[in-house]
Amino acid sequence: MKVLMLGWEFPPFFAGGVGMVCYHLTRALCQQGTEVTYVMPFGPRMLRSDYMKILIADNIFPAMRFKLHEISSLLGVYSTPGSYEEDYRKYLASLPSDKRAKALYGPNIFQEVHMFAEKVKLIAQFEDFDVIHAHDHWTFPAAIAAKKASGKPMIVHVHITEFDKTGGAGVDQRVYDMEREGMHAADLVIVVSNRIKNQLVHHYGVPEGKIRVVYNAAEPADHNAYHDASKIKETDKIVLFVGRVTLQKGPDYFVEAARKVLDYDPNVKFILAGTGDMLPRMIERVAQLGMANKFIFPGFVSREEVSKLNKIADCFVMPSVSEPFGIVPLEAMAQDTPAIISKQSGVSEVLNHVLKVDFWDVNDIANKILAVLHYQALNHQLKQHGSLEVRSMTWDTPAHKCIEVYDELLRMKQGG
Repeated sequence: MKVLMLGWEFPPFFAGGVGMVCYHLTRALCQQGTEVTYVMPFGPRMLRSDYMKILIADNIFPAMRFKLHEISSLLGVYSTPGSYEEDYRKYLASLPSDKRAKALYGPNIFQEVHMFAEKVKLIAQFEDFDVIHAHDHWTFPAAIAAKKASGKPMIVHVHITEFDKTGGAGVDQRVYDMEREGMHAADLVIVVSNRIKNQLVHHYGVPEGKIRVVYNAAEPADHNAYHDASKIKETDKIVLFVGRVTLQKGPDYFVEAARKVLDYDPNVKFILAGTGDMLPRMIERVAQLGMANKFIFPGFVSREEVSKLNKIADCFVMPSVSEPFGIVPLEAMAQDTPAIISKQSGVSEVLNHVLKVDFWDVNDIANKILAVLHYQALNHQLKQHGSLEVRSMTWDTPAHKCIEVYDELLRMKQGG
């Protein structure tokens, strides 16, 4: 089986969780005998993989331009936005390495999406593959272009929708249209939870029969992670939030629950790690509630730093308003940290050894935090069984399920 996989990012040049999913999924697919050619719009010239072929569209096209000069679509792509490409490349180069990934979703993202689609259309004419597999809605136009150019079947992999990111308010019509067009053009659609499946049926009109649920898995734990917790007294318990500080992730419910916890037990410290448009408001709210000395706001944290924070935390909380899946609690549980997750998350469909709450019920969140911190039997059970549960959630399973979807798609095409 040969797969042309389209992604917007890939470690170490990535901005979020989808990039890490692509890394682990492609590795597991290749270990199970699938040949993957991974195409992304831009990235470092020296980006290589020891298990699959990676093509950086932005880097290979200068070399291809002379050979393919007669193809009008290529000329069209470079005639208008040529200066944009150079300016954006310089802009990326001017950023520190830890901020480069966050610049992937640039100010002219829709222009970049169009350019990537034109480049992938050309790549699809020369690469050998059986199936197109596109991650992230930004790659859906490119997948459609590849399907038209090659006649090969197409799968889109939906990790999140515009409704999740905005909580259903202020949906960007351009993004919604891009998502919907890709879903309907696809021969089959992979989603990361039943929660997302229901959204696609009700909000995007995707036939239920063409949707396949493939849950994400857990990353291997970094058992060498160490944090000296020098800012925190030994007598304090630590409650951790990690994620974008946006409406979708529910940081405001975390803050309100913290006040209730402190009213009962003042020896608790809260770490709210991440950046986002709600961060200034959260800092202000913490001050209003008189908790400034009980909160730590480390800002953006690397994956290595997240492992260290998980290691010292006594309880991890994910109060997401709308979470398509949610890998962060798996990372915490892998470090033997008990987790509390919202029922409004996809991962709640597969996890058993966690405590589950409605994101809006701050009383229940506070009560469950206190239970984890004070009831040793519960704490021990969540640590032990949660860790074992996560260790069993390897990427071999979603990779195998993706291969089953590929095989099903090819049988459909042969039968048709």
